[in-house]
Amino acid sequence: MKKEAIIIALLFLLLPTVVRGDILYMLGLAFIFVVYCVSWDIIAGYTGQTNLGHTVFIGIGAYTTALLNSTRIPHPNLPIFVTIIAGGFVAMLFGLFIGCVCLRLKEYYLALVTAILPLIFIQLTNIYSGIFGGYEGFSIPFSKALPGGVIGNYYISLIFCFSSIYLTYLLVNSRLGLKLKAIRDDEELAEAVGIDVVKYKLIAFCISAFFAGMAGALAVHYKLTVGVDYFGIPLMLEIILGVIAGGLGTLYGGAIGGFLIFTAKNWILIQISSYLSTILPFRVSDELILYAILIILVVRFPRGIIYELYTKLKLH
Repeated sequence: MKKEAIIIALLFLLLPTVVRGDILYMLGLAFIFVVYCVSWDIIAGYTGQTNLGHTVFIGIGAYTTALLNSTRIPHPNLPIFVTIIAGGFVAMLFGLFIGCVCLRLKEYYLALVTAILPLIFIQLTNIYSGIFGGYEGFSIPFSKALPGGVIGNYYISLIFCFSSIYLTYLLVNSRLGLKLKAIRDDEELAEAVGIDVVKYKLIAFCISAFFAGMAGALAVHYKLTVGVDYFGIPLMLEIILGVIAGGLGTLYGGAIGGFLIFTAKNWILIQISSYLSTILPFRVSDELILYAILIILVVRFPRGIIYELYTKLKLH
């Protein structure tokens, strides 16, 4: 996969020379979404923990950088990239706190508790609307946009995406990664051989939160707005779909699946839903089609389409 990754990276580097600006804008957002998926795969795919509240970390990172680049709270004037990193660290601190509370739970108990967290944060943004802008959110100044215009945004997102994937690759292939996989495969056996299960699950939770927080922060500077959609359940379902489409615990599967799902939803599925709405007596939304695909993938390809194709190609 290393050669394939280098070829893909070179193709993306050359893409701005032949592709329109509007497409580059969407591809830049797709790279950020890939990091959402890869960061979730660290805890779900490599550690085996069902975290359905991953968007909490994305939202915390997003709101942190947005507040540090607005006049809503007193703060020092910080460079854009410092506030993006700050978004990652604040998300990681919340990940540490949430992990300490939740990671002693197992299976559907963990899934249930983490699924409620985004709803809590959405309500908090409305309760403290003077700071967080309520359900509608708020904008940050144009002066806080990423440098370089559309092409600059594209390359920054591309570099961030591939850097995050590479760092995650180093993580999952390290001794720490081996311990996380051991916990995923058999938690009781891992504990029996001396692995501190809670400690390493908490480490994975914090790393996952850090990457998600930075990605959410970068998205704010990309779009210049922040709102409760960063915490939203639809975004969480799209992340799950992206990773499942590619294959849980494969890294490349989550990256490829996330990219394909994002581009499909924002280009192909919108056109399909518009066409179906004209021939059917009811409106068909692109999200409805997306959720139907999620159900089919879970039933038909539990290990992911990308993983299945890659395995078959290796066998041949």
